[in-house]
Amino acid sequence: MRYVRGRTPLQLQGALVIQDKQCRNCHSLGGEGGKRGPALDGVATRLTSDQLVRQVLQGGGNMPAYGKNLMPAEVNALVAFMETLRPANEAPARPAAKVPPVSR
Repeated sequence: MRYVRGRTPLQLQGALVIQDKQCRNCHSLGGEGGKRGPALDGVATRLTSDQLVRQVLQGGGNMPAYGKNLMPAEVNALVAFMETLRPANEAPARPAAKVPPVSR
C-alpha cells in the first residue's frame, strides 16, 4: 500500500498497469513478485524517465519489448508511477552530462 499512498491519478493508473500487465511476474516490488528481472524498488534512482520509456518500449537484457502491447497512455502512466519508486532521501536518476571533447 505504501507505493500508492499520496500518488496522483496518473501515477495510480501506472500502478494498475504494473498489476494488469503482470509486470510483477518478473519484477518484485517491496520484496514481492518475480526475481527474473530487477526489483522495481529504487528504479527511479537508476533510470531516467527517458530510459524507463525506452526500456518498456524496446526491452533489453532479459526483458521483452512492450511497445506493441501498451497504449501510449499506459506507458506514460507506468513511467509516472515508476518515477516515484525511490527512497525519499535519494535524488532521481539524471541524464549523463555531456562532456565536451578535449581540444589538443
